[in-house]
Amino acid sequence: MRAPIRSGHALRITALAGASLLASAAIDLAHAHPHVWVSVETTVVVEQGSVVGFRHRWAFDELYSAMAIEGLDTNKDGVYSRQELAELAQVNIDGLKDFGFFTFPKLGEAQLTLAAPKDYWLEYAPVPAKAAAATPPPAPPEPEQPGFLSRLKSAVVGSSKPEAAAPAAPAKVLTLEFTLPLQQPVLVEAPDFTFSITDPSWFIAFDLASPDAINLGSGAPAECRLTTADPSTSGTDAPRRIEEAFSTQFGGAATVTLSGTKLIKLACGSKS
Repeated sequence: MRAPIRSGHALRITALAGASLLASAAIDLAHAHPHVWVSVETTVVVEQGSVVGFRHRWAFDELYSAMAIEGLDTNKDGVYSRQELAELAQVNIDGLKDFGFFTFPKLGEAQLTLAAPKDYWLEYAPVPAKAAAATPPPAPPEPEQPGFLSRLKSAVVGSSKPEAAAPAAPAKVLTLEFTLPLQQPVLVEAPDFTFSITDPSWFIAFDLASPDAINLGSGAPAECRLTTADPSTSGTDAPRRIEEAFSTQFGGAATVTLSGTKLIKLACGSKS
């Protein structure tokens, strides 16, 4: 069996110990940074006027991805199919269960219960390219025509102009997709429905893949909106305190960002 996202009991204990030290402002660079980075895309699944769960798409960093897939290309064709990655997907899902799938939905101050995940798989594919800029860059100036002697030299000994380098192959990462239902659906009109995706121990750093990485499914009423807030505004201010401690220690010369994960709030109708 291949190890899940957490890469060992001793490493897990080390990460928790480091998080405890950081929370008490005993800053130590060896414990301050995550060991796995996850880029998050999530759809809030709405059916018949109720939130019923979440559809997650989590892309892991290149280093973790490369280690996780080692030896899984069983037919040696250079392609990692869903079938070849199925066992790893199951192991990761089983491992995530121990940590609440790092997904924390709440209704007011009450923590909501999650049901068993479904429709999950892993894929190993290139990172999607970023959208091109709206305004194209200016065209390069036309090169000057070579003189007679330069043209003669090129004709005799060949051009010395270096060939353009081949474009680098796009980076590939491991991406986990899964649906995480709520044990009990929540009406979209219910006040103060929020959720966050985070690892309190900071072993794994979760961040949004893009500004619009969290969205509502097609079943949501048109008047519903999702808003995001910094976790520090909801009382979960450990990341911000860690950042401030680093800034103080280094006299403002270093910047450490650990608060990429956002608190997501659903508002419908008069709450919007």
